[in-house]
Amino acid sequence: MTPLAELRLHRLLVAVDGSDSADLALSAAVTAARRDHAAITLITVSPDVLSDPRFAFAMIDTASIQTDADKAAEKLLRETVERIPQDIPVTTVFRRGRPGPEIVAHSEEQPYDAILLGARGLGRVHALMGSVSQHVMHHARVAVFVAHAPKAAPVS
Repeated sequence: MTPLAELRLHRLLVAVDGSDSADLALSAAVTAARRDHAAITLITVSPDVLSDPRFAFAMIDTASIQTDADKAAEKLLRETVERIPQDIPVTTVFRRGRPGPEIVAHSEEQPYDAILLGARGLGRVHALMGSVSQHVMHHARVAVFVAHAPKAAPVS
């Protein structure tokens, strides 16, 4: 039996959505980046409200909803960059659409060593679209690491 070699990661794609599980994935990426002198790319995906057929005949201002969703995603990226130690190279990617397919599509545009993401996203949009982590695990052509943050212990 061949002994296992140490895994070296130099280009990491980390999906962020503000969830505890995504934060755990980001912490793992920071640890790997420090050890291997790796670069981190943060990706967040805003829902494409304007193209969603469920809103085609709704009497709501979809442009305003889209603008708000995009601003929230961009704010999340900025705030996440601020949390990463300054000695780690960080770039950001903002996409619009369904998170799973968009993460996989972007991972094929650059030579990443791995994708790190949380097991559960935030919000109703993610719940309606199915499991992002499941989609990425089944379609990505690079290693995928899924973090699942433990539930907080109930306070007595």
